[in-house]
Amino acid sequence: MRHVVGFLFGLILGPVLVLACGWVLPRLKGVYASGAPVWEGSAPVALVGLAGVGLVVALLVVPSRLTPMAALVSALVVGGISALSLVRADLLERLPESLPGVEGALELLPLGVFVPLVVVLVAPVFSGARWRGEEEDEEVTTEEYFEGLYEEGDGEGRRSTGASSVPGGRHAVG
Repeated sequence: MRHVVGFLFGLILGPVLVLACGWVLPRLKGVYASGAPVWEGSAPVALVGLAGVGLVVALLVVPSRLTPMAALVSALVVGGISALSLVRADLLERLPESLPGVEGALELLPLGVFVPLVVVLVAPVFSGARWRGEEEDEEVTTEEYFEGLYEEGDGEGRRSTGASSVPGGRHAVG
């Protein structure tokens, strides 16, 4: 079920990422053309929007419990839109101009700006642990976790070096 939700989430998130980057482009171009400092005008809002895009991408790529289907479908949608802009640009020009970010997205798509984003979003697919569900993960007890730190057959809990810890930070050889 989590893969289905990830699939649907990816279908929505791909165009949102493209439109968000397209929304930022004209604002940053306007600030650059005017020669104004980055902290004045609409530039801080545009930079926050760009940071938001980076945060969303990081949240798709990094968490190990999240299904990789969301990142994969987002990558396929963004890559497909980029390829479509090269092959059939007339189809994308039919998008309504009232949609925020369309003009910037139409400018960015044929330039190949989204190719690194697609590569980053495809990377979680190759992590096998991301495909397994939580129910397959078995809990590790404290004894199992520390099992490799101690010698087998040593019931006193000494380290494999033969030294055991004594209160006060000193080590006693046993």
